Parts: sequence; C-alpha cells; structure tokens
Amino acid sequence: MLGLIIRVDQSIVLWISHLVGQSSVLDRVMILLASDYFLPVSISLVLLCLWFSGGSFKERDRNQKACVCSAITIGIAMGFVLVANSIWRHPHPFQDMPQLLDPVTNRIFYPIHDPSFPSNSSCLTFAAAAGVWHFNRKWGYMMLLPAVLMPLAKVYAAVYYPSDIIGGIIVGILTSYFVAKIFMPLLHVPVEVGVWFLRTLRLG
Repeated sequence: MLGLIIRVDQSIVLWISHLVGQSSVLDRVMILLASDYFLPVSISLVLLCLWFSGGSFKERDRNQKACVCSAITIGIAMGFVLVANSIWRHPHPFQDMPQLLDPVTNRIFYPIHDPSFPSNSSCLTFAAAAGVWHFNRKWGYMMLLPAVLMPLAKVYAAVYYPSDIIGGIIVGILTSYFVAKIFMPLLHVPVEVGVWFLRTLRLG
C-alpha cells in the first residue's frame, strides 16, 4: 500500500513539474503563492478583519470566538506536525527525484530541510480556515481559497507530495474539531475572560 502511494505521489509531482517553465505568468503566481510570507500574512490580516467585524455584539462575539478558535487550532496543529516530524523524517520530492531540484524547486521556491509529512503549509492554512468555520461558515469558506492555493503551489514546486498535503489537511481539520467542540467548551470561562479583557483595552 505504501509503495502504491509513493508511486502515485511521484507520478503526480512529475506530471505537474512539466508545467514549470511553460508559462512565466503561472510561475510568477506560484512563486507568490508558495511564499512563506504572502498567504500566511494574508490569513493573519483576514483574522484581524474578522476580529473587528460584526454589526451587533452577538455577531462580534461569534467572530472573535472564531479568531480565538483559529489561533488555538494553529498552535496545537503545528505542535502535532513538529512531533510527527521528529518521529519520521519523510523526504521531499526534490530529494527523492534530484533531477527536479534546479529546474523546478529552485525556480519556484527553495529546498527546505524539515521533513515533508505532514505538510506544515497545508496544516497551517487548513487549521486557520477550519477553526474559523466552526463559528462563522461564510468566513471559513472564504479562507478555504488560500488554504488550498498555498499547498498546491508547494506541490508545483516539488517541495511536497500530494500525500504530505493530505496529511496536513487531516491534522488541521481534526485539530479544529477538537478545539471547537472539546477544548473551548471546557475552557469556556478563561476564553470569555480573555476576550472580555481585550475588549476593555479597546482591542475588540
């Protein structure tokens, strides 16, 4: 089964890698989307806008809980990724297929050195989107766009396999469910106090 997944992963990455260099416009877009800064900062700005949005106290309270859930989910999910990476050092596509390094990876991104499974990019973006979704469906669906685009760009750059991306997505979504349905209800009082304190500082 593992051998089949590896073969499928490599076939998909090799097929996508043939697109690199065919269009300078597509390459430039993928360079931007794969950046460690552009979409993560964009997601942070979206969360900031969500924190201050809402036409009523009830709506603002819901949106602020969505931001809290998203932030906690990101923290816990990335912790899971760190633990998984320390246990199993799964190679990146450009390591398994060195012929992709110069014409693909170096052209779009750069050869990162941390283990590839699960993908920290897809874990981060889906943790953020799923955390918001539990409290605000509309904003959660909006955040799915960057959640999909950044990991896709990393596959385009031969930095991650599709299975690495799927692994990160699963970690992000499952962690968001745990945070929204178990963690936050259990810590309802501290969360309420924390949000109230920020409001008293005119930060909410």
